[in-house]
Amino acid sequence: MIISKISGGLGNQMFQYAIAKAIAIKNNNTFKLDISAYESYKLHNGYRLNIFSIEESLATKKEIIYLAGYTNRFLSKLKFPRKSTYYKEKERTVYDNNVFSFFDIYLDGYWQNENYFLPIRDSLVQDFLPKEEISVTANNYLNQIQSLVSVSIHVRRGDYLNNPQIGILDINYYKKAVNYLFKELKEVKFFIFSDDILWCKENFGFIDNKIFVENTETELDDLMLMRSCKHNILANSSFSWWAGWLNENSNKLVIAPKKWMVDNPNNYKWSSDTWTEI
Repeated sequence: MIISKISGGLGNQMFQYAIAKAIAIKNNNTFKLDISAYESYKLHNGYRLNIFSIEESLATKKEIIYLAGYTNRFLSKLKFPRKSTYYKEKERTVYDNNVFSFFDIYLDGYWQNENYFLPIRDSLVQDFLPKEEISVTANNYLNQIQSLVSVSIHVRRGDYLNNPQIGILDINYYKKAVNYLFKELKEVKFFIFSDDILWCKENFGFIDNKIFVENTETELDDLMLMRSCKHNILANSSFSWWAGWLNENSNKLVIAPKKWMVDNPNNYKWSSDTWTEI
């Protein structure tokens, strides 16, 4: 059995689901999700994978203990010994093929590298479709997005304003990304998504043909709209990453920041090799 620890916001949860399913398929095994972290973790709207059409099976406490050794955070801080089947991610974004050598494994990490699950891309594209219809407002935007040469621009601010290790992308990144696409495409329409639309309205005056996406109801609305655009300009967030990765346009251009995090001494790389970094 594979059990994946689910934590963080929606984008991180999607990575943690994806690797578990990939290992299970390769090893002809079953996989389950450990969502116990959300008993105390209150940020990012909690556990959200259940908004998708995923294969959802939740691990019991007994199963978690069997593979991880314990669930007590106090014991973790004391570095109490774990089971041999407990596997902690070694380096962020660095592909580790060893995870596929386990039949029984408890996964603890972010696993932000597409090589873990690229072979099951088609399956994940379907898994990460909404379980229910998107909102009426989102559908109205969707009609426009599908009828135009649409480009999503995602601006992540919010909690990043208080997280200097990650950092906020400055407007110059977006200017360079927009200029790049203007050279490659014609008659483009930009759809701007953000948790700070007011800031965007004050700073994106350099784009004429734009629409600010407002009054959507959930993050699912935004994700479905961004992945439906023909092309994407990403923010430095896992949520944004998935919008670009799930985009099914075979000719898509995805622009990502070369400097994903301010504090990145090991030069970890988040972007797919098929994307353009700026």
